[in-house]
Amino acid sequence: MIDESRLERLIDAHFDQQLMPGERGELEAMLLSSSKARQRFLERAECHGLLREYALRDGGGKVLGGMETPEPRRVRRLRGLWIAGAAAACLAVGLWLVPKREGDAGLTDFSPVLPNNEVALLECAVGVEWDGASPVPGSAVSPGVLKFRSGTISLGFYSGARVVLEGPASVELVSVDLVRLDYGKLTAKVPPPAEGFTVVNNGLRVVDRGTQFGMNVSGSGGCEVHVFDGEVELQGEVPASASRELFEGDGVSIREGRATPITADRRSFADPVGMLEAAARETEEQRKKWTESSLEFRKAKGLRVYFDFEGIPAPEGTLPNRAAGADRDSDGSIIGCDRLTGRWDSKTSLGFAKTSDRVRFRTQGTADSVTLMASVRVDSLPLEHNSLLSMAPGKLGEVHWKIDRAGRLLVGLRAVGTRDFKSWERLESPPVVSPADFGRWIRLTTVLDAGNGEIRHYVNGRRVATGPFQRKIPIQLGTANLGNLDPTPYDANPVRNFNGRIDEFALFTRALSDEEVAAMP
Repeated sequence: MIDESRLERLIDAHFDQQLMPGERGELEAMLLSSSKARQRFLERAECHGLLREYALRDGGGKVLGGMETPEPRRVRRLRGLWIAGAAAACLAVGLWLVPKREGDAGLTDFSPVLPNNEVALLECAVGVEWDGASPVPGSAVSPGVLKFRSGTISLGFYSGARVVLEGPASVELVSVDLVRLDYGKLTAKVPPPAEGFTVVNNGLRVVDRGTQFGMNVSGSGGCEVHVFDGEVELQGEVPASASRELFEGDGVSIREGRATPITADRRSFADPVGMLEAAARETEEQRKKWTESSLEFRKAKGLRVYFDFEGIPAPEGTLPNRAAGADRDSDGSIIGCDRLTGRWDSKTSLGFAKTSDRVRFRTQGTADSVTLMASVRVDSLPLEHNSLLSMAPGKLGEVHWKIDRAGRLLVGLRAVGTRDFKSWERLESPPVVSPADFGRWIRLTTVLDAGNGEIRHYVNGRRVATGPFQRKIPIQLGTANLGNLDPTPYDANPVRNFNGRIDEFALFTRALSDEEVAAMP
């Protein structure tokens, strides 16, 4: 618990530029250890901004007879307070983010949160049971709290530091080189570019000086620091009996304000190599499960096209259509496209990057309803329209399926022969792909459901948008391009190639239900 009256006095002294040298460190420790204290500080900074606005509105010097009168003393005081407060507030943005050596004269080397509001990448998660927000491995992580009941995660910070956390754990990511560990086990490997990486627990700051170290924080308030390599520095609330510098093999246990020297024990923390091996086993299990499900999936009712991107013969460049109900001669022809890894290292995908890259195939007839599914990895969205599928181009009943530059999933079905926006039955989702999702695998599904008169979009099996399907004309199958578009003379934007990877695609001539979409492999 913090002394709130003391906090208020220190904040006031800070904005009035009257902090004593020892009080600066005291305020910093409070801000580091308490989110409530940080919120109070920011509220006070906003208050000083309002004071400035009031001061400017209240007079700021009036002109009488061509001469400027002096500002009243009260206004000058308010203006001075704001100027001091504004400068202090700018400094304070980094105040609790600053790992510095004891005795440093000023705050000069703070590390702000990155402009895109991301500080780390969730590299791996093994056996994790999340408590609250559950980021997906491979996704970027913004400042905030991560909590999980069990399992192990690995975070790659943009500063270069690499952190392994063992559950149960609760950690707040503050910046690219600062975290607050409330409880759990943490192992940090900090290369030279990330020197200064800091882990905070209550009032204790563990500052890296080029090292590998571990921290074990128990729910009872005890904290252990183990140095496996290099050096760490202890700052803040450090018991008088504890050394403030720890070297390889050193450790300290701090409990109830007392410090006890211990020997660093690497074996009591997660082994990164063992974690990678466990992740590989978990990945192989996922791959095995998908393979078994895929064999059943190809028998599904109404499945006309199913590309699993497995066993692509070389050098013919043919993508086999493995649907049990496939039309004759409906295999795909690979044009361009690099053979790359898919969701798993042992899974094949095709990479789409050039304007020529596509998989061209043909089916027969028409359908009242269709379901489209693709497992994709979006690498960028450089174009206004980034095509996933175009089918029967230029014909009444043609289908365009794409992602726009803003990351929205779109589908269009030409319902009348005119060449304008109103000629399409269409549905646009909210943004579902952001730059944070680039390089991450997602499953996109769209259903044109004539029976229920609606169009639906799904991401990873979850419905994200629904709209009316009013003009129910036959959907043309015919010639199609996966990952590209055959331009027609009336296209205003003829370049619409997809930039990323695809490792699974399915086309049904019926509307799948929510439950069926969620159950896809």
